[in-house]
Amino acid sequence: MKSPYISRVQIKNFRNFENVDCILSHKQVIIGENNVGKTNFLRAIQLILDRSFSDLDRELNETDFFDGLENPMSNGEEIIIAIEISNYAHNNQLLAQFPDALINPTDPRLRFTYKYFPNKNLEGKVLGYSYIIFQGTNEENFFTRQDREFINITVIGALRDVVKELNGNKRSPLYKLIQNYNIPNVDLEEIASSMSTVSQDILNLEEIKDIKHLINLKFNILSGTQRDNEIKLSPYDVDIDKLLYTMQIYLGLKGRSVSELSLGLSNILYLTLMLLLLEDKTIPRIINKELFDELIKKEGGVILNDFYDITENENKYKISETVQDLSPLYSFLSKNLYVKHSTTFLAIEEPESHLHPVLQRLLYREVLHKSETSVLFTTHSPYISSVSPLDSIVRIARNKYNSTISATAKLDLSTNEKIDLERYLDAKRGEILFGKGVIIVEGITEEYIIPELANLMGISLDSLGIIVCNVHSTNFYPYVKLLIELDIPWVIVTDGDYYETEQITVQGKLKNKKYFHRHFDPTSNYSFAGLNNISKLLQTLKLLDPKEVTGNLEENFELLKTKNCHIGRHTFEVDSMIKSEVNGNLIFKKIYSELRPGGEGQQKNFDDALESNNYWLALERIEGNISKGRFAQRLASNIKIEMAPDNLIEAIVNITKQINSIYE
Repeated sequence: MKSPYISRVQIKNFRNFENVDCILSHKQVIIGENNVGKTNFLRAIQLILDRSFSDLDRELNETDFFDGLENPMSNGEEIIIAIEISNYAHNNQLLAQFPDALINPTDPRLRFTYKYFPNKNLEGKVLGYSYIIFQGTNEENFFTRQDREFINITVIGALRDVVKELNGNKRSPLYKLIQNYNIPNVDLEEIASSMSTVSQDILNLEEIKDIKHLINLKFNILSGTQRDNEIKLSPYDVDIDKLLYTMQIYLGLKGRSVSELSLGLSNILYLTLMLLLLEDKTIPRIINKELFDELIKKEGGVILNDFYDITENENKYKISETVQDLSPLYSFLSKNLYVKHSTTFLAIEEPESHLHPVLQRLLYREVLHKSETSVLFTTHSPYISSVSPLDSIVRIARNKYNSTISATAKLDLSTNEKIDLERYLDAKRGEILFGKGVIIVEGITEEYIIPELANLMGISLDSLGIIVCNVHSTNFYPYVKLLIELDIPWVIVTDGDYYETEQITVQGKLKNKKYFHRHFDPTSNYSFAGLNNISKLLQTLKLLDPKEVTGNLEENFELLKTKNCHIGRHTFEVDSMIKSEVNGNLIFKKIYSELRPGGEGQQKNFDDALESNNYWLALERIEGNISKGRFAQRLASNIKIEMAPDNLIEAIVNITKQINSIYE
């Protein structure tokens, strides 16, 4: 059963954030460049939920106010951070502990708010600042340290020492995990007694006896005439608590200790233990026979037989590994067995640290798709973002004035569109998510050509953070929808696909038939499939009012440019051949000559088609003998600016202006 999760975060006047309101899902993968506020976003949540924070840690100062505020404390500004918790209705402890935090009975969510505010005298002068943390909407319903025993957050920082955490001590997640099992003291005392008895044998070793003798001799000399100074040796005292927290993990056939492991394996091991530690404890994996017998007598208790198997020594019951649906058992135990446990959200900064990309994908695909624990990651890794659920992406970006937060939790796409988009992100390693701006193209030709054209224009797409994303189709809708949701600037570059319409007779009826791959004829009945497709796309996205579209195709081309859609007239190759003059055509001939598999006859046929302006035939020669992708790959390193179709140039200029307007 999925755990409760932070479903909404609102931040006002805190550090990078002036006023943000972000809807989240059960898993959150927070992406963004360095210094945009990813750590500050987590810090805001920590001010409310982190048990490790002292009261002093929760006290802020003037440097914690939004950077754009002038003299915020003198002017009496406030910092407000609010979080909402969803999916908690099955958790009886949260229901009982936080009735005052409920904000809407018809849409059950818990709200907790941090408020840092000025204390003023009667004249309104600011005397100092205080903070409160409260539940729901009533500032008198305080959220206290005791409340954090029931709901809290654990943040694992980027500069973490997991080896230290894993080594046997009371802070070790292994020790805490063992504690959760509530092993009966009688079992531990029996083991401790046996270990103590066996360890006494070491005192009978001649070497130990001699050491004891030498110590006594030297000590008596140094201590003079003091009485009762006989030295005795004894093995380490084995008490039941030390028996548990000195437990350590060893790996492999040779039993390597944690300190001998690579940092990557240590991080995986640490995360494994943390995820187990934070799982819902309502269903105990092991129940003592006495408790089992008590529970089975309760109303509906017979259900336990369906979920537990008796152990070999017949004094305990263990959860069956074959049962899939545990919800009936959860319902019964939540009513009949009180197990105090906290709801803990796990946040990890840069979880990719020290992990090979293959391990990143394997590990976090498991965590993000199969774990029932709510987790928050801040990451720069495309390998993690590429396997993230589509509704889990949180993007933090910084413009000239502040940091903004966008998320995909409410991304409105069909199931199939989400599946297709997740497959694209997986295959492309999530590159579309990391761009400051995105040029969406329909094919590999533009993917090769556009970066080189930008270089010829003196524009470095890499420096501007602009990504060219080839979606391998003209189905742009889910990609544009994603970019809009994440507030990432975008342009579309697509073919015009000119066609002519003629009436033909079919079974005695007149029908319109479209003819593609023809050269432009202004006297014909013509249109552009690309223009029609983009017009429908923008209307579906509510970015274009149908009333704006006119009967004048050239006006519509210009209109769609203002909507960030740059459409050619034919295909890139034909548009480029039409625009190219003698030098451009020489480049086409040169590349064809370098790549063609056949002899001079093939070359002559291509040259003749090009020189006679039969560009569709020339393109057919390229497709049949080389392939458009291979030709474009070579053309990219030879193209001249005068060969570029206008829609590509205009798209590069457009996206550059968008980026500069945001970040300059």
